[in-house]
This record gives sequence, C-alpha cells and structure tokens, in this order.
Amino acid sequence: MLELLPITIFSFVFAAFSHAHSKYKKELGNYETKDKLFYFIMALGMILFVGLRTKYNDTETYLEIYDYLTPNTIPLLHEINWNIGANPAFNLVNWTIKYLGFSSQDFLMLYAGVTIVIYLWFIKKYTSNIWLSVFLLFTTGTYLFSLAAIKQCVSIAFSLVAVDRFLNKKYISFIIWIIIASLFHPYAIMFLIVPLLVYKPWTKATYISLIAFGIAGIFLQRMLGTIVDITTLLGEEYNIDSFSGDGVNPLRVAACAAPMILSFFMQKYLKAKKTSPSENLFLNLTFLNAEIMFVGLFGTANYFARLANYFLIFQCLSIPFLLNNVDKKSRKTVTFLVIVLYLIYFYYQYAFANGAFDNNFDSISFLEYIKSHGYIFIKK
Repeated sequence: MLELLPITIFSFVFAAFSHAHSKYKKELGNYETKDKLFYFIMALGMILFVGLRTKYNDTETYLEIYDYLTPNTIPLLHEINWNIGANPAFNLVNWTIKYLGFSSQDFLMLYAGVTIVIYLWFIKKYTSNIWLSVFLLFTTGTYLFSLAAIKQCVSIAFSLVAVDRFLNKKYISFIIWIIIASLFHPYAIMFLIVPLLVYKPWTKATYISLIAFGIAGIFLQRMLGTIVDITTLLGEEYNIDSFSGDGVNPLRVAACAAPMILSFFMQKYLKAKKTSPSENLFLNLTFLNAEIMFVGLFGTANYFARLANYFLIFQCLSIPFLLNNVDKKSRKTVTFLVIVLYLIYFYYQYAFANGAFDNNFDSISFLEYIKSHGYIFIKK
C-alpha cells in the first residue's frame, strides 16, 4: 500500500486543517462556517492522484476504448444510440473531447475532476465532521472506487447533485439530474427512490425494508429470471450466469452494515430527536447500501457490490452524524473504535482482499503530464 499512503496521509492532514480552520459549534454538533482553502488544496491533490493513474482495475479497458475512438466530426444527436443501457451521454462526451484533441490522460483527468469535485462538494455541504467524512471516504473505499468505475462514479456524482436538488425542494431539477446521471450509467435510476426515504430510521418502514431484502437474498436464485428481465429493460446485456458466482466478502458486508448496527443501538434516541430530512435520508440510503450488499452474499460480488456502491458515500455522512449523537460518556470510545476498525478494514481491503494495491496501480508524475502537452519549464 506504499503507493496509496502519500495521498491518504495528505488528504487526512488537509482535512484536519480544514476542520481546524472552520468554526465548529460543539453544542450544535455542526459548523457555523467551513474552511475553503485547505479543503481546496486537499481536493486538488485527490483529483491529481486519480487523474494521473495509468493502471488500476478497469482503467486500462477505459483507455483502450477511448484510444479506439477516431472521430472526424462530433456525431449528430440522431447518430447516437440513446438506449439507456448504451451510456449515451458518456459516449457523447468521450467522442466530443476526443474530437477536441484531449489525450487519454486528459480523459482520465476530466472525469477525475468532475467526480471528485462533486463528491467533496456534497460532503462539505452536508457533513457534521469534515475530517471524519474524508477519513471514511478513503476507508470505506468510496474514493478508490473512482479509480476503477469511471461511468458509474460520474453517474453517482450527478446523482448527488440530484439528491441536493431534492433536499432543496427543487423537484423538477431533481428529475433532470437523475435523467442526466442515468445517461452516463443506468443504475442512477435507483435514486428515484429518494423521495420515499425521508422517513425516520427504525420505524415500521425500516423493518419492512429489512425483511424484503432478507427475503430477496435468501430467494435470489429463484428470482434471477426477473432480475435479468429488469436489467434487459435498462439495456444491460446480462444473463442468469452473470449473477451467479462468488458472493460478496462477508467482511465487506459487515463494514457496510456497521452504521446500521450502530444506529440500531441508538434508535431510541433517533426516534426522540427531531432529525432533519437530510439526516433521515442519508441514514436510509446507508441502510440501502448494506441491504444490497447482503443480497450480494447470495449472488455475484462484482454485480451487487457495484450496485451497492451507488449508496456507499452516504456512510461518510451518516456515521459522523451518529457519532455526534452518541452520549458524551461513550462518544470518544465509540469514535476511537470506529476509526480503528475502519483502518483495519481499509488495510485488509487494499493490502490483501483486492490484491496488493501497489501491484495493480501505476501512474505518471504531474511533470510528465505537463510535458505531454508540450510545456517544459526547464530546457538545457
């Protein structure tokens, strides 16, 4: 994990600086004002790390597809396959930037910028603890997922804009952003469930949801035909074999379920507290992440884990909210345990479970990237 340590430490340090230079009201458990400078520096570093990679997970496949494009003109709208499963917006953007002369590294940098900027904007706007949210962005795997699944992550980013629009009661804008996000990757349509998830956690609706997903997991094999039909309607080419294979690692399921378990022991408080729509929504979306992961125990890890990852970022907001509301005597102890356990999970995931990160990752330096555009600062 040596390749991963510099950006991790850099981000943790600048997130701490950002928290320290923000005005925090302990009695409110939230910020009065939030720092911009240190947060911006952190964001820049995180974007460069993602944008300068040349190898990791699906990166080489994306680069091959982009390099294969040889457009002489930007395609007309009627020349594009607008089937939602064909990712038409993603293809149109790629075609356009290739026509404009963007290199393959520019392609990675562009999507890194859009995705990370929106992720961090959303976290900064809604977090009750900047440092802890950034810590969880790394340790849950949310940030590192952006090194792998470009289409999915930019779709998630636009879905976050949609969630923000919904919370601000701009419902038409909410729908528009969901449509945009789904044209980059169709699973963004799942965010249409957002208006139904503003109820208080651990009420009747929570238990109905848990029972439904429990049944879905247990009877998954019998439901595969229906699932294939649904994915076909979305334009995805899956068959029953696509959903069979090794299930999600139980440790990964446990990590996703951790916020739900913590909130279960706090449900008496949560029911008594006047929680905001955003707090309720983020917790319920965190629950949804865990529930989909649970179903993945009985299916294939690749499909269900990526499906669940659409809601993984909400852990970065719901856990700080929960920890801020643990009783004062236990708060430091519980927070310490959460940090330690997520660090262990982070180390396990990227040193062992997914193969050693260093063996799967490669990148160029920022100077090499600048030089590739013809800018050489020092000439001998």
